[in-house]
Amino acid sequence: MAPSRPRRTGRSSQSGHGKAGPSKWQRQLPGGDISRILDPAPRIERDAEGEWHVRHVPASGARKVYTCPGCGRSIPVGVAHVVVWRTDALFGDRRAVEERRHWHQKCWRGR
Repeated sequence: MAPSRPRRTGRSSQSGHGKAGPSKWQRQLPGGDISRILDPAPRIERDAEGEWHVRHVPASGARKVYTCPGCGRSIPVGVAHVVVWRTDALFGDRRAVEERRHWHQKCWRGR
């Protein structure tokens, strides 16, 4: 008797998440994807230290825990806050986006 083989369903091979093609975590975009930080368009704020891109993150969009550089406390999941990065970064826009920081709204206003 021949050994039994796994039954094939006729579908092409999938990556295990029930959809054809790679999941969003498996996709590789050339040069990285910074569209999430650039959309919606941030406003520009100026202070004594320079110009800053400031993007509001609503409570529904706050999906990770961050540490606020203003007070050193955490920004929990589900708390509205701002993401801030320099407009005039010495090493270019990509580096500025990589060095962005998440602030409590009150801490950013009171810095």
